[in-house]
Amino acid sequence: MWKHIQLIVYRIIDIGEFLKNEFRDCVVLSFIDQKLCLDYVNSVHKAETIFLVLSFMDVKEILNIIHRLRQVDSVFIYSSEQQYKQYEDLLDKYSKIIDTFHQYTDLVHSIQENIDLSFQQLQSFRFYEQHQKSTRDLCKEAGSFLWLRIFKDVVLNLPHDEKAKKEMIETLRVCYRNNRCQLKLIERFNREYQSEHAILWYTGQPFLYKQLNRALRTEDINFLYTFRYFIYDLTKQLEQEYQKQREDCDFIIKLYRGVRLSIKEVNKLETSVSKLLSTNGYVSTSLSKQVALDFLGSSNDNKEEENVLFEIEYDFGKIKSIIVASTAHLSKHRNEEEFLFDLDAVFHLQSITRDLSSNVILVKMTAVDEGTKIANEYIEEHRRFMSRGSVVILFGYLLADIGQYEKAQHYFDCLLENPNGEDVSFIHYHLGVIKYYQGDYEAALNYYQKSYDRLIEDIPSRKGALSFVLNDIGSTFKARGQYDIALDFFLYALKISETYSNYYIIANIFGNMGNIYRIKGDYDRALSCQMKCLHIREKYQPSFHKDIAKALNNIAVIYNDKDDLDNALEYHQRSLKMNEQCLPAEHENIASSLIHVGNVLSNQGKFNDALDHYIRALQIRQIIFPNGHPTIAANFSSIGQTYYLKKDYDHALKYLEMSLHLRETFLLGVEDTNLVDVFKYIGLSLIKKNRHYDALSYCQRALKISKSIYPVGHAIIMDCLTNIGIAYSGIDDYSEALKYFEKALENEAQKTTKSNLIQRARNYDNMGMCWCRQGDEKTGLKYRMEAVRIISQVYPRSQYADWIDTIGNAFIDKKLFDEALECYLTSLNMKADCLPADHIDVAESFMLIGDVYLEKNKIEDSEQYDTKALCYYEKALAIYRHSDHPNIAYILNSIGSIYENLNEYRLALVYYKDGSIMYQKHYPSEGTIRQLNENNISRIQQVMN
Repeated sequence: MWKHIQLIVYRIIDIGEFLKNEFRDCVVLSFIDQKLCLDYVNSVHKAETIFLVLSFMDVKEILNIIHRLRQVDSVFIYSSEQQYKQYEDLLDKYSKIIDTFHQYTDLVHSIQENIDLSFQQLQSFRFYEQHQKSTRDLCKEAGSFLWLRIFKDVVLNLPHDEKAKKEMIETLRVCYRNNRCQLKLIERFNREYQSEHAILWYTGQPFLYKQLNRALRTEDINFLYTFRYFIYDLTKQLEQEYQKQREDCDFIIKLYRGVRLSIKEVNKLETSVSKLLSTNGYVSTSLSKQVALDFLGSSNDNKEEENVLFEIEYDFGKIKSIIVASTAHLSKHRNEEEFLFDLDAVFHLQSITRDLSSNVILVKMTAVDEGTKIANEYIEEHRRFMSRGSVVILFGYLLADIGQYEKAQHYFDCLLENPNGEDVSFIHYHLGVIKYYQGDYEAALNYYQKSYDRLIEDIPSRKGALSFVLNDIGSTFKARGQYDIALDFFLYALKISETYSNYYIIANIFGNMGNIYRIKGDYDRALSCQMKCLHIREKYQPSFHKDIAKALNNIAVIYNDKDDLDNALEYHQRSLKMNEQCLPAEHENIASSLIHVGNVLSNQGKFNDALDHYIRALQIRQIIFPNGHPTIAANFSSIGQTYYLKKDYDHALKYLEMSLHLRETFLLGVEDTNLVDVFKYIGLSLIKKNRHYDALSYCQRALKISKSIYPVGHAIIMDCLTNIGIAYSGIDDYSEALKYFEKALENEAQKTTKSNLIQRARNYDNMGMCWCRQGDEKTGLKYRMEAVRIISQVYPRSQYADWIDTIGNAFIDKKLFDEALECYLTSLNMKADCLPADHIDVAESFMLIGDVYLEKNKIEDSEQYDTKALCYYEKALAIYRHSDHPNIAYILNSIGSIYENLNEYRLALVYYKDGSIMYQKHYPSEGTIRQLNENNISRIQQVMN
């Protein structure tokens, strides 16, 4: 940023020293001699930016010579108040004068503002990946491109009137309120501007192109809206010039743009060959390669930057949607042969090469229509929306749709104060939608009610609109955990909407009903509703749309709840990909998709991958909602639950308590599914930390809320009952514990849909442990074996295999080897399905099975057991050797004992000796183990002798 800007102070020595201290990262030069100053300014390359600070006495003499130079960006005059009045006539002649200053602090503030604006001019392009030939395969930033296209389309349909012009003028006056020079130019613009002069004003006046490009490159959509009057004119005039020039030109031209880019930006370019590159503002190019090279200069001493020349091929006979026009005849710099691209141009990056002789990187690109094709479906959909309603309302909807809720609220609040003929019921409705997404459900219901009251007065003519309001009221009650009330509103909305055949709202209602049925555990009905929703959306909406992504997500959640994780992950990943393709990178829908993918990864035992997705979602939400939001509370809960599964109970409690604290701010008194999860996992984490009395309180609170939310027989209620039983067992109150375990089984017996096998297995296992602690090991182990047989029926996960191993160890302790073998074989089968064949946990299963056969041989002395043990030990050894695992020593010694049993003494000796080496390597301080191994070696040697 600073490398391109030089502050030159002429004949004001004290200000020069002052500015050197204020702008240490910037080149600040002071001149007293006029010739030296002018020679230096002329020697500075066009690609650089000069801010000139001089006194009022030198203005005419200096500016007459250098004001025309491209590198002179801004002029700051230091003067007294009285002196300023003598030079007001200069403002009309020298447009680069920013203002006059007689206070150092005002001067510094103005310079800093203009440095920021100049920095925004450097950012001209945004990258879009194109992984396949499909033009729709754009990368994560594609959403911003889509919404820019839609914004442009909306602007071209907004009223182009004096009101719009007045808003822009007022905004510019505020921006330059302390800059009398620029204010004078703004007043001149207000008096003299004509639409057919838009390009001339844009290329000639910094107060226009700096502010407009800043807004485009920072995606400040509120500011862009205030510029709608000028954007309309500029786009229209560019299009007119394009059409005139196109009639005389059907051949290919090459345009050039010379810029200096950071090493990081160049590296990004080099990895983006064959991808799409889009402008994020109006971009100036030249028909002359030499003009573009002149902007780079002959050399670049900055080691952190590269000279880059963009060569853009444009085929007038082929390209239909990208507007570019020669503006040289309308510019003050006609010799530069300027061509100006409209704000949504897209290019295909073909190649990058370096010219070693000139040390310039040449980037060859071709203008393409691909980016436009994907946007057209969305634009057509919004145009259909406009044909049914107001484009003024649509703009506010667009703000909310891309997640800029505060800006959308401000827009609709202003519209509500002065509706100017707009439908107030629609304004109230959209304010309700915004409040819903901000997590203020009470305010959302209040706005929806106002909209409903106005619409109901016009029944039956407004029934179609009424269904939208009823559906969103239902969504708000769902968010508050009042699921039965929500379902009533959805059914009412569906009844109305079906008579009007409004596909959009019918699909939306089916999706919302499906979510309620899923919460109630009625997965078949839930899946039916969501499939209807998906089919309607795929039939009537663009192929890639956020609403289709939402339907895919809802289907995936059902599969996840049904433990069909393969289907769940497939649908979630399709949803995430679609959201990333059609929404801005920082959108709530993308965060939600990341959360859902994380949930499936967590269920698959891929906890670190799950955490990565949760944290990415959290980062997006903290940008969207800097003051907090209920979804951030849910995000904290997901992270906490994953840390619990990773057995990091301190971090689990930290995030769960953060979730609870945030809920107290936004959801005080709201009892929903997420609150059940928070209480449940706090209780479980406390159990793992042996704080059973504290845990009991949280487990009981989770049960109380779950009973008010879920129907009798729901798996979550069973889980809560089991957790209370575990807490009682931890404080040795076994009778109370068993009572809750039995209640859990009774609850499950009342379930009308498919049982949750994991919850049932968990309950059986804990019942078994409770019986064992009371001394009835026969009954206890019977329950635990039943748990293993239930787990074997579910989707294979590594954590379930670990669970089965723990139960197998309990049978080993009681020398029940057949039962232990069943456990370990079940665990091995599960690991084989969900882990790589050479995973260390697979080796552990092989080793445990080998141990069982070795123990069985001690009882029955059968060669078949030795043979089977040897087989499993060798499989374990092959895996362990890859990582030089300490268990190698134990397995070598065990294999040695098998060969000793088989009277294969030479082989036994070899394995015992290898085992001795490994024991010394991994257990140098374990004298007892090494001594046993040495005894084995001595015994074999004696037998052999």
